[in-house]
Amino acid sequence: MTTPEQEPQGMSTEREEPDWLIRQRQSSKEPWGERLLLPEWQDEQDFRAKNGWQGRDLIHDLDSPVRITEYYVQYGNGEGLPKLSHHHNQQEGAESTLTGTTATDGGLCRGGVGTQLTGIVQFTPRAESHRGYCHGGSMCSVLDDVIGWCGFVVTGQCLPWSGFTVQINTSLQKPIAVGTTLLVRARVTDIERRKVSIAAEIVAPAIASRIIDNDDDRIGDREGKEHQEDETIFAAGTGLVVLNKGVLPAFATTGSFHKWPSSVAMT
Repeated sequence: MTTPEQEPQGMSTEREEPDWLIRQRQSSKEPWGERLLLPEWQDEQDFRAKNGWQGRDLIHDLDSPVRITEYYVQYGNGEGLPKLSHHHNQQEGAESTLTGTTATDGGLCRGGVGTQLTGIVQFTPRAESHRGYCHGGSMCSVLDDVIGWCGFVVTGQCLPWSGFTVQINTSLQKPIAVGTTLLVRARVTDIERRKVSIAAEIVAPAIASRIIDNDDDRIGDREGKEHQEDETIFAAGTGLVVLNKGVLPAFATTGSFHKWPSSVAMT
């Protein structure tokens, strides 16, 4: 077992952000997609109290022992989502119901299989179990959270609490030192009617390090080249999310359509 000082390069053992994350924020390129902004995370105490919650969020609260500070989503191309019925396509206002996610062929043009959710997760000293390392339960809780929220974005828009996680299977592969900041991500792998299968992992991202190769014959003018290290996987898992009835359009063969539930749509 490694000590915190021996953890792979690029991870922080302090609460400040590691170099890889600072560089990412300074870059104009955003490889993780659109950021999700929800009132229950941004204005947590007020919003939760007014909307029926009795406590704080286990994973997103400012004082959580292990905290996902932000999520970003990259939507798929609609693969695996049902086609809309011909009856629905002729309904007045059908396109506005789906807020721009309807394709010309009657399918949903984004979301579905391939949709990926990426989060930044901090493991604080309050998540400690064995000396200097986080409790395995904190890792499982992070995987549970990202799998659930990945299910909430499968439709091509974020619909909080539009389903529920019924199963997760986890594999804890490496210990995580307290004070570490990592990436957690989940990806939709399959959709069977209301059942959404998702794979997830907690990783230290690959570190891009600038190297100069002195072999002029091979690189010509000795310009710098990027060397990409492998990611370190700390935990991986799979999960199954079941969407609430009415979240997805009915399959085309049914000749009917269910609107998005207004109670979960983001404003």
